[in-house]
Amino acid sequence: MTRPRTVADRLARLTPQQRAALQRRLRAGEEGPATEPVLTRRTGDRSVSPLGLDQERIWILDQLDPGRHTYNISTGLRFKGAFDEEAFREAVATLVGRHELLRSRIEVRDDLPVLRVSDEFETPVEFFDLRAEPDGVEETVRTLVRRPFDLAAGGLLRVVVVRVADDDHQVIETMHHSVTDQWSFVRLNRELLEHYTAAREGRRSRAPELAVQYGDFAVWQRRLFTGIRQKEQRDFWRTYLDGVPPHLPLPYDAPLQDSGHDGRHHYFRLDDELSAAFLAMCRTRRLTLSDALLAVYVSLLHEETGSRDIVVGLPSATRGRPETHDLIGFLLTNVPLRAELPADPTPAQILRVVRQASAAVADHREVPFSEIVDAASPERSLDRYPLLQTMHLVLDFDDTVVQVPDAEVHGIEVEDGVSPMDITVGWWRAGERLYGRFEYRTELFTAATVDRLVNRLLELVRVFVERPGEPLRTRAAAPAPAPAVTVAPPAAGPADPPPAELHRIREVWREVLVTEPGPDDNFFECGGTSLTAIRLSHALRRAGFAINARQVFRAPTMRGQLALVRPKQSDVPDGTPKAAGAVSPEQEDLLEGGLPHPELWAHSLVLTARRPMDPEWLRVVVKRVAAAHPGLGSTFRRTDSGWRSDATGSRLWSVEAPGTDPARVAAAHRAAFDLRDGPLFAASLIPGRPDRIVLTAHHLVVDGLSWQILVDDFDRTYRGTRPIAETSHPSVYAAAWRDHDVLGQREHWQGQLAGVVPLGCRTGRPDRIGGETTHRVRAAIPPGADAADRQAEALTAVARAARPWFGGGDVVLDLIGPGRELPLVDGWDPARAVGFYATAHPVRLALAEDPGHHLRQAGRALDAVPGGGNGYLALRWSADPAVRRTVAGWGRAELSFNYLGALLTSGPDADDGPLFTVAEQIGPSGNDDATRYHAVAVLFEYDGEGAVFTWKFNPDAVDGTAVRAVAATAAEEFTRLVRQRGSQPPSTAGMSLHEVNRMLAELTREKKSHSA
Repeated sequence: MTRPRTVADRLARLTPQQRAALQRRLRAGEEGPATEPVLTRRTGDRSVSPLGLDQERIWILDQLDPGRHTYNISTGLRFKGAFDEEAFREAVATLVGRHELLRSRIEVRDDLPVLRVSDEFETPVEFFDLRAEPDGVEETVRTLVRRPFDLAAGGLLRVVVVRVADDDHQVIETMHHSVTDQWSFVRLNRELLEHYTAAREGRRSRAPELAVQYGDFAVWQRRLFTGIRQKEQRDFWRTYLDGVPPHLPLPYDAPLQDSGHDGRHHYFRLDDELSAAFLAMCRTRRLTLSDALLAVYVSLLHEETGSRDIVVGLPSATRGRPETHDLIGFLLTNVPLRAELPADPTPAQILRVVRQASAAVADHREVPFSEIVDAASPERSLDRYPLLQTMHLVLDFDDTVVQVPDAEVHGIEVEDGVSPMDITVGWWRAGERLYGRFEYRTELFTAATVDRLVNRLLELVRVFVERPGEPLRTRAAAPAPAPAVTVAPPAAGPADPPPAELHRIREVWREVLVTEPGPDDNFFECGGTSLTAIRLSHALRRAGFAINARQVFRAPTMRGQLALVRPKQSDVPDGTPKAAGAVSPEQEDLLEGGLPHPELWAHSLVLTARRPMDPEWLRVVVKRVAAAHPGLGSTFRRTDSGWRSDATGSRLWSVEAPGTDPARVAAAHRAAFDLRDGPLFAASLIPGRPDRIVLTAHHLVVDGLSWQILVDDFDRTYRGTRPIAETSHPSVYAAAWRDHDVLGQREHWQGQLAGVVPLGCRTGRPDRIGGETTHRVRAAIPPGADAADRQAEALTAVARAARPWFGGGDVVLDLIGPGRELPLVDGWDPARAVGFYATAHPVRLALAEDPGHHLRQAGRALDAVPGGGNGYLALRWSADPAVRRTVAGWGRAELSFNYLGALLTSGPDADDGPLFTVAEQIGPSGNDDATRYHAVAVLFEYDGEGAVFTWKFNPDAVDGTAVRAVAATAAEEFTRLVRQRGSQPPSTAGMSLHEVNRMLAELTREKKSHSA
């Protein structure tokens, strides 16, 4: 029988902090308890109140960084089904009318901030209809949530409704952090949806009456933390934090000086089996989930820093009084939890330390953080948050599940692009599942470092479950090999789609591929390329499917695409027609590229006709196709204010003698081209068996996707179908880019090019276009390999092979992309646009640590490209000379990668097959003395038998032996990556925003089904 513990035994087991707290409590008892003020509604003038203590802290931080969106906080809801706009407007008005804080502004009186409440208020709901371009949702939302707030002007709640489809609406709510917190958003959405439901049902809202308003709480809180109670709390925190190290040496990739708060989210989900095991461990050891997960994070920090005295911030709601339960406002403080670890700690020991530390601060979790800072008196810095570098939080997903009539509603993640803390790790529990988010400052940490940290965090969860008595590794010691964590992927997709949906998507595929695909056929194995993937994505969106090109790669079958319910890549519709005449950044980059004869920079296709051509009808076809695409008739001239594009309609048509060499025809086309007066597009028929057609276009008016559009139009028009005419000239889109604000992308692109150096394979001799040679290497693709991430696989292979050219550092290369992202303008259809939209932009790949993560790092580097990459050249050719000079000083990548997709092959010989097949391509000539743009250019294509890497370089300027060796290595790396990826399940340590929101929808459905 266990002997009961004596009081002395219990006292002996107290930590020094607990003992000090007990002594202070006893002394307070001797002095008499401090009387707690009553929280009640104020009488008299209610239009003015002080700020809450924590609210005031955020206001101060905002004043130190005015005009920024650093302290914006956003959340979102998705309505799938009915959405009543009028009922929603009424609900928002009712919500704002009930909460004085939402009708307030912060004004300064006698040098002190106060809340000024207005009875006259308006919270307009902004509506954006993106049904025609659902791929633009993410970028639209990102732009809207980053609009700064003016605290002095009010309007501290913004509500935006984005209509993605007839039955699909996203509600985005953005507030300044000084007037909200995570818990307030939960309450806001519950109340908002209750008002919405009441409006739809024609009844009074059942939302409970508010006992107090936020101003009442602010007055009460300031009264509470005065006198004896203030002294007690400050004494505790001064003692508790005494001797804490001033700085935790997190694994920073950059110095802290002058760092901003741009941030990014790295989502992850724990394997379901491991989640269940970890939760069972918590129950068995009587641990709170918050303490257990915090112990895991403390372990990671110990391993990374070698420190045994670790402080982590915990957000704590200051809602201890029942009157505050339904308030919306900033009722939140940060609690510094201090974990003092023994030498060589085990998970079990760290759990014990964290549980003790949590108990030590249990009675001090509602102390305003400003009081803690004042007590501890840490060093103040504009570059660093006081006391805390990192935060940890655990929330319950069930709190976010709500229901409304006639619609499925669930919460969605909204990325605001900021990280106030260096690192914030958040976990959410949904039943027996655990998922989370690693938020970090992008100026301090690279994606590669974050990838490594998140993977180790998930590994440590398994270590806590399976090896709680095993000492942890630390950065200072040689790391012991740790078994890999196998993380199961989320459910692959729903059951068979409805036949009607399948029929609709099959019709879109048939239109794009001109084949008869099946529901499980791989788009890329049916002839799809990266260029046609873009066409497919836009065609799908026109048909009502919110799928973008990146998702076509990720889900290359009809069934897979039907499983996707929301967009991932993002475009922002501009919505305002622009004046014609502008040239795009891509066009200016070519025009200013140093070509001695820029008019010759043209490309030709030689088409083979499947049946004899009628020359007169073909002439009409050329006229109709050219008229449908006004950019083909463009001309270009330099003016005092820069380059200008004019629409002339000029083109060249001819019928050549039978048997004429197509190369001679193409050369004649180029010789006739004139930038100022035109033409820049030509077509000629060469009669014969078979008939051949030579199409030539200057690169200023055509790109790879444009050629596919033109060939398809020639086919359909010759058969008698008039081509769909573009309703705007490419210069309209160019003008939109000129007006589009891309200055916010400067830090991203500068980071991509930081420290870029010449390739290590250069010889130092001139690099002329005329000396260019081509080296092709085939790479095997294992049978049955998934083509979904082929671009990332090929890019990773090239980067890994080329690392020696970068001195073992980060690989920086230019990625050639199709462009056509944003901003979209009225009348401009990217799926029909013929012009020069392809863009080049730098990508930095920090291929460090475990090679097994390189593919994931490359995939995330592609996902992180803002706005499709067009912004880089928009900055380089900005109308602002100062911006141009700045960007020119960044240097340029000397290696390029161009993912072309499927190899060009002839179509089937069936009678209903395409009329024309591409028999030959003829590249530009006539600028042999010009300097090549990239020292080494890599093109990647593949077919059903394998892949082809084409390496272009000048052997006078580049070590040809080195290039051929790297090319061979890249082919081997590619095959290994494809084979390796096919043999391993995908990790969920790096979930995309799309995948997270899809998971939230699934979890909501599960929760509702269980509660039904």
